Amino acid sequence: MQLRVKVKYMATAREIAGAREETIEIDNSSTLMDLLRMLAEKYGQKMHDYLFDKATGKPQPHLRFLLDGRSVHMINEFDTALSDEATLLIVPPVSGG
Repeated sequence: MQLRVKVKYMATAREIAGAREETIEIDNSSTLMDLLRMLAEKYGQKMHDYLFDKATGKPQPHLRFLLDGRSVHMINEFDTALSDEATLLIVPPVSGG
């Protein structure tokens, strides 16, 4: 069985993906990390480098990932199991003054 997960892109991720959002089909036992790896594979090295820290291989600490409106750091981080019709928002760093 496949899950359908909506991914919403902002800023650089939007430029790399060439879209504001898309729906991805992924195995029903997949985690958020599986989805991020799938996106990196789909969009190539540029997306990989945007999503993952080169030194650690972990998701970039300056990016925020919201799953159904909740920060993944408030739930089960990148081991969070995905659910059908979930929405992932990839948020770049925000600065202002």
